[in-house]
Amino acid sequence: MSQKTASEVNILPTQQLILLVDPDNAHVKFLNDVGERYCGMDLSALQKKELCFYKEFVHPEDYNGYLKHLKQINSEEDTIYPLRLKGKNDKWETFIFKDRLYQPQTEKKQQVLSLASPAGDNSKEESQNPCYNSLQTEYEHLINSLHDGFAIVEMIYDKDGIPLDYFYLKTNPAFQKHVDFKNVTGKTVRELVKQPNEKWLNAFAKVAETGEPVRFKEYNANLGDTWLDLYAFKVGEKDSRRIGILFRNITGEKKQEEELQNRLERHHKDLQESRDLLQSVFDTTNLAIAVLRAIYDEEGRIKDFIFLRTNKVLQEMYLQEEIIGRTYLETTKHGVEMGTFDAYKQVMTTGEPLDDEVYFDKEGYNHWFRLTARAQNDLLIATIEDISQRKAEAKELEETMRFKQELVRATPEVIMIINLNSYTIRYMNKDLAPEAGLIKDNVVGRELQQVLPYIHPRDREKIMQFHRNLLKSSAEDIIEEEIRLKLKGSAWEWFNLRGKIFKRRDAAWVDEYVLLIRNIHEQKYTQKALLKAEKLSIQGEIARTFAHELRNPLASIGMVGEVLSRKLKDSVGENYSNYFKILKRSTKTLNDLVNNLLNASNYSPAVLKEEDLAIMMDNTIHKAADRIYLSGIKVEKNYKGKFPVLADKEKLEIALLNLIVNASEATTPEEGRIEIEIKKHKTDFMLRISDNGQGMTQDQIDHIFEAFYSNKETGMGIGMSSVKSILEEHDAPIKVSSRLNEGTTFIIYFPNAEVH
Repeated sequence: MSQKTASEVNILPTQQLILLVDPDNAHVKFLNDVGERYCGMDLSALQKKELCFYKEFVHPEDYNGYLKHLKQINSEEDTIYPLRLKGKNDKWETFIFKDRLYQPQTEKKQQVLSLASPAGDNSKEESQNPCYNSLQTEYEHLINSLHDGFAIVEMIYDKDGIPLDYFYLKTNPAFQKHVDFKNVTGKTVRELVKQPNEKWLNAFAKVAETGEPVRFKEYNANLGDTWLDLYAFKVGEKDSRRIGILFRNITGEKKQEEELQNRLERHHKDLQESRDLLQSVFDTTNLAIAVLRAIYDEEGRIKDFIFLRTNKVLQEMYLQEEIIGRTYLETTKHGVEMGTFDAYKQVMTTGEPLDDEVYFDKEGYNHWFRLTARAQNDLLIATIEDISQRKAEAKELEETMRFKQELVRATPEVIMIINLNSYTIRYMNKDLAPEAGLIKDNVVGRELQQVLPYIHPRDREKIMQFHRNLLKSSAEDIIEEEIRLKLKGSAWEWFNLRGKIFKRRDAAWVDEYVLLIRNIHEQKYTQKALLKAEKLSIQGEIARTFAHELRNPLASIGMVGEVLSRKLKDSVGENYSNYFKILKRSTKTLNDLVNNLLNASNYSPAVLKEEDLAIMMDNTIHKAADRIYLSGIKVEKNYKGKFPVLADKEKLEIALLNLIVNASEATTPEEGRIEIEIKKHKTDFMLRISDNGQGMTQDQIDHIFEAFYSNKETGMGIGMSSVKSILEEHDAPIKVSSRLNEGTTFIIYFPNAEVH
C-alpha cells in the first residue's frame, strides 16, 4: 500500500459533486470536475449540449422519481434525496443529494443547486492508512487554529465558461470573526449577498484556472463595510476549480492609516493656512510692522537694529522708499527722543514683551501711538499703531456715557430693559413702587411671569398686545400703552408705558426692548375729574332747570292724588285704591329723583365700599316695581348667591334703575320681558340686562352714551350718559348689543372685590 505525502492529503471529500440543473428538463448547467474524474463525464460537452446528466448516469429505476423530485423543490432549504450513479467501471454507487432552489441575479429562471456525496466510504485505503489520517487531522487542526479566516470554495461557471458564483465547501472558526457572515458552509456567495464583488469573483476564477495565487487589500461593502487583506491560492488537482482563501480583517488598521493620513493632510493644510494668514495679515493690517535683528558691539551690548522686513504701512510712516537693510538709528527721526529705541533694547535684553501707549508732540505733530514688541531669538518683531483718532473717540464716548448716566439718574421715568431670550428684566434704573415691593434690587433678574400679578387683570391682555406690537415694530417706532399696577392692598394706580426696540438680532428676532414707565395716576385722575366736571357742569345746569320745572307739577299731581283718594274713597271702594297708592309712591319717587338731580349738579366722587351686587339689583327692581306692574312686564331673575363688588351703593343703584326703566319703556305693555342675569366671569362678575323691546340701530348704539343724545322724542339725553359716568367710577365697562324689533342687551363687568 503506497503512503501519501503531506502535500497529497486533501481535507475535503474528493467525490463531492456540485451541479446546477434546470428542474424542468433536468439539463445540466454546471458540473464540477469531480464528475469527470469519477464518472468519466465530458464536462464541456455536457454543458454545451445541455445533456441530461441524469438520463445518462442515473440508475433507470431512480430516474423518473428524481425528475419528479426536482420539480417539487420549492424552497431554498436543503432537501435530501438518495440516488444511484454510474462510475467509470460501470458500477452503481449510491450518492446522497442535497438539493435547493438557486437563482442568481444574472438569471431570470430558477435552477436547482445540488451537492452530492457518496453514501458509503469509498476511501477505505486512505481511511485505513494511519499516516494519512494523522496528516488529515493535523491539517484540520492547523486550519481550525488559524487566527486568520480561511475558506475553501469551488468556482461555479455558466454554460459559456464565465465565472458565475462560488460555493463554500469549508470554513474555519475564525471565518465569521473577520466578516459578518454566519453558517456559510454549503452556500454560494450569491445566496449570501445580493450583489457580490465581481472583481473578487473574476480574480478567484483566474486563480482556479491558472493556479497562480493572488493577494490584494480591498474594501467590500457586502461584508459589513470592511477592509480585507486577502490571499487566494489553488487547491486540489490540475483540473480542480477549487481555491483556498486566507484573509484577515484590516478595517481597524485602514481606519488608523486613513486617520493618520487625514491628520497629516489637516496639519499640512493648517500649516499652509497659518502661513497664508500670517502673510495676509502682514500685508493687509493697518499696523506698521517691522522685523529687526539686533546688532551688538564688541562687549555684547545692543548698539542698533537692522530692518529685515517691513510692510507698506511702515514704509509710508517713514516716508522713505526703502528701509530694509538699513539700521534703526539711521532711519528713525524721533525714536530716541520718544524712548522707543531704549524700550526695544529692554525687550531684547529681558525677553519681556512691550505694549505701551505714548504721546508725541513735536513740530506740530501731536499724535498718540501704541507700541508693541516681542523678542524671537535674536529677532525683534515690532508694531506701531497711530491711535490718535481712537483716543479722541474714547474721550468723546466717555463724555457721552457720563452724560447718559446723569440723564438716566435724573429722569423721572423708570427705565427698564426686557431680555426676550431669557424673558427676564435685565436692567432697571430706579425703584418703581417701593410700597409694593417693586424695587430695583428685587425686580432685576426676575422672570416676566413673576411680575404679571402686579398688573390689573383687565390690563393683562393689553400688556400682551403691547408686547406683540413691540415685536412687530421697526427700530424707529415707539409703542405706547396705559395700564394699572397694584401698589399696596387693593389700590391700583395708572402708569404710562412707552416701548422701543433696544437690540435686534435680525428682522425676525428681537433680543431686547426698553420701557419707559411713568406714574400718571394723579394726572389721569385730574383729567378725568376736569372732563367730568365740564360735562356735569352742563348737565348740572340742565338738571337744575329740569328739576325746578318739575317740582311744581309734581307737587300739584301729589296734592290732586291725595284729594281724589279721600273724596272717591267711599264711591270707588277698594278697586282703585291700589292705583292711588302707586300714584303716591311714583310721585314720591319722582320727587326723590328731582332732589338727586339737584344733588348731582354738584359733583362728588364715588365712595366705593364692598357691596353685594345681587342685593343692589333687588333694590333696583323694587324701586321700579310700580312701573313694571303698570306696564304688565315680566321680570326674570337668573342669579343666586353673593356677588361682592366695590361700589357706591346710592350712585350704582341710580345707574341700574336707569337701565331697568329704559328696558321697560322699550317693551310693549303686557308683552314685555326683562331678563336679568349675574354670574362669575373670569376675575369679574357679569351683569346682563336683556329686553325683548323695539331694539336700536347701530348708529343709535354708537351714540347712546353721549350727553344730550336721546332716542325718545321728549328725552333729554342725560340718563345713559350718567350711567356711563357712574360705571366708569366703578371700573365697570359696559357693552351693548341690539337688533331692531328683537330687543337690546346690556352687559356690565364688575371687578370681584375678593380678587381685585
